[in-house]
Amino acid sequence: MKRKLHHIVLLSLALLLGVSCLLFEDKPLAVDGNLTIRLQFSAPSEEDSSLSVPVAGLDVLIYTRDYNIPELEAVTDSAGSVCFEGLPYAHYNVESHAVFRPNSYTEIEMVGAKSLILTVDSIGTDSVYSDTVMLEKSKRGLKINEVYTSGPPNNIFYFYDQFFELYNGLSERIYLDGMIFLRLRSSALDADTLSVTYIYQFPGTPGTGRQYPLEPGAFAVLAGNAFDHNLIGPIRGKTVDLSHADWEFYNMIEAGAYDNPNVPNLTSNNGRVSQASKVDFMVGLTGDGLALCDGTDYDQTDGIDCRTVIDCVEYSSSPDHIKEVPTALDASYGGVGQLKYAGQSLERIRPGFDTNNSAIDFVIISKPTPGYHHE
Repeated sequence: MKRKLHHIVLLSLALLLGVSCLLFEDKPLAVDGNLTIRLQFSAPSEEDSSLSVPVAGLDVLIYTRDYNIPELEAVTDSAGSVCFEGLPYAHYNVESHAVFRPNSYTEIEMVGAKSLILTVDSIGTDSVYSDTVMLEKSKRGLKINEVYTSGPPNNIFYFYDQFFELYNGLSERIYLDGMIFLRLRSSALDADTLSVTYIYQFPGTPGTGRQYPLEPGAFAVLAGNAFDHNLIGPIRGKTVDLSHADWEFYNMIEAGAYDNPNVPNLTSNNGRVSQASKVDFMVGLTGDGLALCDGTDYDQTDGIDCRTVIDCVEYSSSPDHIKEVPTALDASYGGVGQLKYAGQSLERIRPGFDTNNSAIDFVIISKPTPGYHHE
């Protein structure tokens, strides 16, 4: 593994200069701006998975939204370490990424991420925080990439501009035929089945259908209502235009349900999936569970088999939220601190980034980005 990791492309001159501790000329002006963060990056050994080896030449990004300071970058030294000094106590997100080629035909992506909430109480007066970040192979595939549910800035309690975004992280075309998108029920969940509140299905035959492709690196926007929500007077210019969404949720038994004829539908009560609810697909503004499944199990009366799950996301604005989605599908939950009616959205830190832990994989962004990724 050590020999192979020498093939990682160096993305900074810092390593060449032998710099293992990155200093910043313009330190934050906050009173507590004397925090040092030291991080060690390791990866499982290919010879013995119970052992780990340091990763040199790894590009590392650290940032906070608690202060108006820029993103900070460094490259790990020969011991797999980086050091950031002169920082204020804050909530930091750490991202690391490397691609190496063990041979001419194989490309492996290694990713690591960590969420750090650093306070004087948790660190102490020595102002030094040290930690280890273990890298793992990126779980490339079809992912729920963005979850916009909280509503735009308004005082009329408008939240009908909700949408969900899928992303194809594979190097090959994926077919959405027959897949199902679920809002999960908080009760009666176990390790084997998902209890369902709403169930909507893409047209086509699960597994074998080839009518609805999603190309590599492409996004697909699933709109609750596929129209320009900026046309609603009190939220004009504060929300999203979903009139060109890729898909629209449509409840076939909802009286007067909006249906954009130019946007294909995910449907309920379509002869295969069936639900008693007569309302459109809507989820909690700041907390819920979502799943995308392959559609081979579509009978929700006895729960949906977890083995059919393609991706699963849980989110909650509350740090005291009680976990509802099985941890095997999502180890934690994202969105802590998200506000209602503030126009915020929840998106993966980069397209398709997935460690099966939404607390790490997702960040809160200031505005939704349907069909593209935040910078």
